[in-house]
Amino acid sequence: MSGRFRKRFKHLREKHRFYRQMRRFPGLTVIKPDPGPVQSRELAMATSAMSADDVERMTDADIYFRSAYHWMRHSMAALEKVHFDLRNAHTILEFGCGSARLLRLLRCIPNTRLMGTDINPVCIDWCRNNVAGIEFHQNQKQPPLNFAKDSSIDLIFASSVFTHISLNLQPVWLEELRRILRPGGIFLCTVLGDRYIESMLDQKDQVVLAREGSFAMGPEHGRISLSSKKTGQDDVFQTREEILKVFGAVFEVLDYLERGAKLQNLLVLQRPKKRTLAGLH
Repeated sequence: MSGRFRKRFKHLREKHRFYRQMRRFPGLTVIKPDPGPVQSRELAMATSAMSADDVERMTDADIYFRSAYHWMRHSMAALEKVHFDLRNAHTILEFGCGSARLLRLLRCIPNTRLMGTDINPVCIDWCRNNVAGIEFHQNQKQPPLNFAKDSSIDLIFASSVFTHISLNLQPVWLEELRRILRPGGIFLCTVLGDRYIESMLDQKDQVVLAREGSFAMGPEHGRISLSSKKTGQDDVFQTREEILKVFGAVFEVLDYLERGAKLQNLLVLQRPKKRTLAGLH
């Protein structure tokens, strides 16, 4: 099997698995829209590149879409696990949408309002010109999200976003996302797990992380990811205990999924109907 054929096979296999997962939601009508174009090199450099090699990988259509179907399949499985009624998720937001690689796959759910927001105007302009059927908005470094009303969103997801939000702004953004999420709504959020800690932090940095509970790697750090260096963002690392403390102060933590070498860890968060929280330990 040639390398090109192997990549295509893996892409189509993940696509099939994603749609099979979507059909597991009771009563949900599922269609198969054209996913659209792969992101540009400029967007790959700004959103998804750990290194120069990643720019090439994430502008390869088979790798780009395979990874999207893979991420969304696991995320939809996490929603199924907590009995989320996706059929009645009328409004879905991707916070930090980049090229809408993930969000566009949910166009498979008819009559659902899909919204994407990102701090990078280049991402928003590209999405508006290349990805139909979704509303796109630019957000600022700090809240509010002016396009979203209180309790107006049923589902929010953010892949590799809080991994770059500075530690002092994390609580502010969590409160903002809680504001726009309806009571009982779900927020799916990824965080950096052991794979990234071991590959990106040297022993000295890992000692600081263990002691402080968090470690922010600035753009000047020698091991920072390429995208963060290009955009002037941080790479943010937190221990499991710190993550549960920070995120659990705002949301109820329903699950914390450690997803191995290929994916960031996934938090399944819920805005409770009452303010009292019973965090996961």
